[in-house]
Amino acid sequence: MTEATRRWIATILVGASALVFTFPFAWMFFATFKPNPEIFRPWPLLPRSFHLDYYRALLDGSLIPFPRQFANSLIVASVQTALVLVLVVPVGYAFAQHRFRGKGALYALVLASVVLPQQALALPLFAWIFRLGLYDTLAATILPGAVSGLGVIFFTLVFRRVPQELVDLSRGEGASESRVLLTLLPLVAPAVLTFGLIHFVLAWQEQLIPLVMLGTTSNKTVPVGLASLYGSNIRYPYGVLMAGCLLTTLPTAAAYGLLRRQFRSALGDLVR
Repeated sequence: MTEATRRWIATILVGASALVFTFPFAWMFFATFKPNPEIFRPWPLLPRSFHLDYYRALLDGSLIPFPRQFANSLIVASVQTALVLVLVVPVGYAFAQHRFRGKGALYALVLASVVLPQQALALPLFAWIFRLGLYDTLAATILPGAVSGLGVIFFTLVFRRVPQELVDLSRGEGASESRVLLTLLPLVAPAVLTFGLIHFVLAWQEQLIPLVMLGTTSNKTVPVGLASLYGSNIRYPYGVLMAGCLLTTLPTAAAYGLLRRQFRSALGDLVR
């Protein structure tokens, strides 16, 4: 088999895979223009007419306060991501570059926090948030995710791959540990941006914690708001729900588009 033939086969396989993965998004987009009787018929894919009625019904707030909920999700995901990076990057550095008493036990607790089901923590978190007087506020959804066990493990692996000579050189020049960390940050910037993107996506899609912690409709986030709309599908067209789902993919898609090079670079460094 010649090299040109291999390239043609690879191109065909990649193209076929792209069509398979693209079809659900194309179906969702065209479904935003279809009434309920047409929406579950995969063919024809194109609607009979293009109109913005469902988008207007969603954005004018007559069904759910979608613009407010969209802003809530953006605030929660952005602030929580910033807090996570501020907290887990130094912790990962400490686990990777220091020896201290109880390090093994603490790391075991971090691993346990990753495998522990979130549902098991919902009630204790609710009691904690309610006691703090933060129930039905955005802070109630931000704080539970402000520390990530997965982030600690991720940055522990990242800082273990930093050349030890750089760390020893900074310490030899009398730099404090905080200064050493700041010196290493440019080297691990792709990893920081990558985990920030991952956590932003997870926080944006989170549904359990906002469902438990938020009671007022205007304070809810987009996933919870759209779920309530889905529960009322007899009253509202599915096209409105499809429009909401389509709009909620835009922030994560934009974030990935901006950070895709750093994402690939960081993951490639980890698997080497």
